Amino acid sequence: MRIRTILAAAAAPAALAAVLLGTTAASASTAPHLTGSVVLSGPAQFESFNNIGGPNGSVSYTNFTSPSPGSGVWSLNNAEIDFGYQGQPYVHHLIVDGINVTGLNSYTFTGHGSYDPDQSYTWNATGSVVGSKISMHIVYTGTQAGYSLDFTGTVNATDGSVTGTSFSDSLGRTLTVAMPAGSLSEVLSYTAPVSDVNLNSAKGDGSFSFYIPAGTSLAGTLVQVNVHDGGNPGLNHDTYAHNSTSYPITGGNLTIH
Repeated sequence: MRIRTILAAAAAPAALAAVLLGTTAASASTAPHLTGSVVLSGPAQFESFNNIGGPNGSVSYTNFTSPSPGSGVWSLNNAEIDFGYQGQPYVHHLIVDGINVTGLNSYTFTGHGSYDPDQSYTWNATGSVVGSKISMHIVYTGTQAGYSLDFTGTVNATDGSVTGTSFSDSLGRTLTVAMPAGSLSEVLSYTAPVSDVNLNSAKGDGSFSFYIPAGTSLAGTLVQVNVHDGGNPGLNHDTYAHNSTSYPITGGNLTIH
């Protein structure tokens, strides 16, 4: 009997330790995290929340209107487009009407333009930029309405010019295409570790801060972020602000869970 009592007494602390360890593990597993990504407007921005929780995680961010040479993320400017046919140049100009951000280094765009020597040749354009690749579809709306052409190109990292890689038009002709230096500009884009994380999954509220990293145009700037997870999708449910300025969410979804 005494042996059983001793064994039982020895087992009790071990059982208690197991319970405590289990409780600790359960608590750790239920610590809230912030994940997801959002598209922001005013100006066009994209932010990704990379498993933010406790002292861990990071944020990835692009502002498509803030210049930052060397980032490798390209924003399309109003630009000249040089088409060539049988050795003759046909210079057009593009005006960018708007962009629809789809990722940290990607977006679609709309625009319009004309043929420089004869402004009656007007056209509308749609296209996309993904990394250093650009594609564009142009449809004439004035003289020769209905004529269309498509091209793809590669952005040159040295100067933002474009080298055409493919071209086709509705007449089946073989043409060339290029865009001069400065047609696209590099913009602010980075990934930074976060700190001061405060997440409340019950209320859907979260906050954290970080410093913009070296090698960017705003290096060393403190950014304080406040978010609210109001449901899915992010549009009309979630909210986002940094440094006390709110920015409308136009796409994506953030989750505190």
